[in-house]
Amino acid sequence: MFPKTRSLAILFILSAVVTAQTTQEKNATEQADKVRKEAVAFLRETLSDVNGMRSLENRISFAAEIAGLMWFHDEREARAMYTGVIGDFRDLVAKYDHQMNEFGITLADEEPRGFISFMVEPTDKGRILRKFATAVGVRQQIALSIAEHDPDLAFGFYYDSLTSIANPELRTQVEGRDTHFEFQLLNQLAEKNAAKAAQFGLRSIDKGVTMQHIELLKKIYAKDPDKGVEFGAALLSRFKTQSGKELYILSSLIEFGGERLEASRKAGGKRPVYSLSELRELAEVMAQAILTRKDDEFGTALGYVGTVQKYLPGRAAQIRSKFKTARTGDVDYSGSSNSMANAANVMLTSNSNVSGSSYEREMREREEQEKAERKLMEDVQSLGTKQLPKEEREKIVTQSRKIIMQTPGRDKKIMGLSLLASQVSKMGDKELAGEIMRDAERLVNPAPKTYQDFLLSWMLASGYAEADPDKAFPLLEETIGRANETLSAFIKVGEFIDVAEEMIQDGEVQVGVFGGQMIRGLTSELGMADATIQVLANADFTKTKNLTNRFERAEIRILAKMMVLRAVLSPKKAAKPDDVPDEVLTEPVEN
Repeated sequence: MFPKTRSLAILFILSAVVTAQTTQEKNATEQADKVRKEAVAFLRETLSDVNGMRSLENRISFAAEIAGLMWFHDEREARAMYTGVIGDFRDLVAKYDHQMNEFGITLADEEPRGFISFMVEPTDKGRILRKFATAVGVRQQIALSIAEHDPDLAFGFYYDSLTSIANPELRTQVEGRDTHFEFQLLNQLAEKNAAKAAQFGLRSIDKGVTMQHIELLKKIYAKDPDKGVEFGAALLSRFKTQSGKELYILSSLIEFGGERLEASRKAGGKRPVYSLSELRELAEVMAQAILTRKDDEFGTALGYVGTVQKYLPGRAAQIRSKFKTARTGDVDYSGSSNSMANAANVMLTSNSNVSGSSYEREMREREEQEKAERKLMEDVQSLGTKQLPKEEREKIVTQSRKIIMQTPGRDKKIMGLSLLASQVSKMGDKELAGEIMRDAERLVNPAPKTYQDFLLSWMLASGYAEADPDKAFPLLEETIGRANETLSAFIKVGEFIDVAEEMIQDGEVQVGVFGGQMIRGLTSELGMADATIQVLANADFTKTKNLTNRFERAEIRILAKMMVLRAVLSPKKAAKPDDVPDEVLTEPVEN
């Protein structure tokens, strides 16, 4: 009976563990739902703040981001918000278009921009053109925000939003300046939807094939080979009729096509972008472009004869004959990256010969340090995930504190101590966790002045957020209070030199001046901030929300609110539940 009793006991333990995990997961889900509900209410409050801003450009930019955040909660309401944002933008552009037509503004009225222009008062015409340029930046912000959720709507807005500009010269100029951003948008789309990226990419081919098209082709092909083949065929067709044939672009396209053809011949290979006959067509286009040149004074054209040789040996011979260059003198630029790499290796080798022993010793020391840091990280993480004897845990903590304090750089020390304190806190030893965080606190300037001071203060608050959230909130309140003084002084200086009111208008920083990147950069790319904000929000959402109101300037306050909202409302990957303890699962069962 004993073996059966033992088996029943183990089953009971397992069921208790599973029940405890289920309860914990249920509590965590309920807490997350509660926080999200509070965040949605906070989102609507923030929209009211945005509507109270003085600058229409700022209201549009921030409203677009709020619509993007609302999408995670209610797509229908978010679409309605985007409709309003698009309507406001059309009105804004129409207003500037009317003013430009009224003043008879042309491109000749555009004034130089740059640091010196800040201190020179612009003309009335120049001021309107600058405001129009800000509006174009707002357009980018809207397009980026919509593209995160609905690429069709984003590109529809992006391409149609300037049709209301009556002056064709200005419209053409804007479209030309937006080329880089357009490809940024296309590359972002290609990561999610290769078919749509190919569809919208075809529209830009009419202006001519560029290197950006080749990079886009690579992304589309990686996601969807069939769509990559279609897009590649469009590039081939356009290249045949393109008047200005850049040899470097052609070479890159042929090189990529050749690589994919070779890869397709291997087991499990994907469909190639180009067949051998199509690669020969591209090589013929390149050969014709070279042969139509009257001379090749600097040997540029001949640098690509190796690419032609690979697919059309006869044409390569014709090119050499025309320019009377021996084959041994050819330099194949299509493999220039490899040549540069070889040259770099030669330089490194020669340098290492000069000081070989010191170089090797430095590399060994660096490797040993990296191994030690990895081992330390593994040991610290094991504190909160493994059932270790008390003596072993204490040994790891003591040794880790010693190693961390010997690590160069205050930032690394603070991060290491914060991680250690977090794991010790998970073990249940709050007192020791607090002692470790006090070590980190001694490394931070209590009255931050420099950018680094504020960054270290944020890192310390991040550590407290994990180990002891109650101490993180007052620390952040004090830091924000001091930051207000610095931000106010910084913007005062900006107003002093910004005579043209290019960046600061009506007392507000114009976020559209930054080409739509400012809001999204601060609200979606600060991964470290997201994690900390999430912990603080789960600990006490009301206190987290109140922190944002500590910022005095409206723009900064709303940016802070959006960082909190994105951290809470953006979809997160499902957390992997903790495993059943190893000692329970591996307990031998007697029959």
